[in-house]
Amino acid sequence: MNSVKKLNQACKPGLVLAGLALLFSAGCKKSEQLSPASGNSNTTVARAVNSTAVTAGPPYKVAYYAFDNGSVSLLQCTQSANVMVLFEGTPWQIADSTHYDPNHNGIMLSNTYKSYKAIMADVRTLQGRGVKVLMNIDDAASWSTTTPFTNSAGTKLTYTQFAAFVKQIVIDSLHLDGIALDIEHGATVNTNYTNMLKALGGYFGPKSSNTATIYTAAIYSGAPEGNAIGQSASMAAYFNFVEDMGYFSDNTSRFNQWAKYIGNAKTMIGVSSQYNTLTNAEAAAAWQPKTGGAKAGIMVYAANGAGQAYTDSVFAHLSPIKP
Repeated sequence: MNSVKKLNQACKPGLVLAGLALLFSAGCKKSEQLSPASGNSNTTVARAVNSTAVTAGPPYKVAYYAFDNGSVSLLQCTQSANVMVLFEGTPWQIADSTHYDPNHNGIMLSNTYKSYKAIMADVRTLQGRGVKVLMNIDDAASWSTTTPFTNSAGTKLTYTQFAAFVKQIVIDSLHLDGIALDIEHGATVNTNYTNMLKALGGYFGPKSSNTATIYTAAIYSGAPEGNAIGQSASMAAYFNFVEDMGYFSDNTSRFNQWAKYIGNAKTMIGVSSQYNTLTNAEAAAAWQPKTGGAKAGIMVYAANGAGQAYTDSVFAHLSPIKP
């Protein structure tokens, strides 16, 4: 997140597919081997619903957990979010710490978690409450080429192979609920880039084979790639919603710059305690457009840095969608 980089200078994300299962089984250190709660797919993971259960949107209450921002756990930063985004590191780092984190230090750049196993234990607790847990995936300049990703063995993957790789890890291995793209890392909008976005949309979101998953993207006007999604109704159809992250700009204007192209229901803005006072953030949550229906929801970036009082108060002011 370009504006977010002022908060997070450390955000730097990143087998041939036939060998993926072997890589997972051999890659994680023994102490870090991850076991899904039960079943073989995202939809069969045990979800023990309790009195704190929430319902995923719309309206969506999205909290970004930036591992290097704040010293509270995933369970302590908000009690109200219905979507949580894990922001820092990569899903392949969690699933295969031997190959993608050889020094095994600075777990997701965190000063809270000391093991990937501990992160996933809290993820399962959130999922048990009904919270959708997504993994951030950064775009990259390489997404504008025919081989957008190079795996740990140095093998270059096509966009179809990379999308399958992401699905294999996020859904089949980690049993998360979807992905959130961070759109700002120097890609050029061309056919290769849009093919990459669409390929991911084949596995995540409303046009995928698993519509229970969520596919979203954080965009802003300072990154040209944002226009590829936020100003294209056909591209936005692959996403559940997009989030504007120009926190320091006028809230209404930054909503309208996307909603006029892709619709209110696909658009939300994000707030950050560094750039938005609580009063400003609450007002942004409460505001609804006068025409065109309700907005998708509200996002709080670095909820763990903002604090539970800030984050939950913002979510409490989110206007409900009228029937």
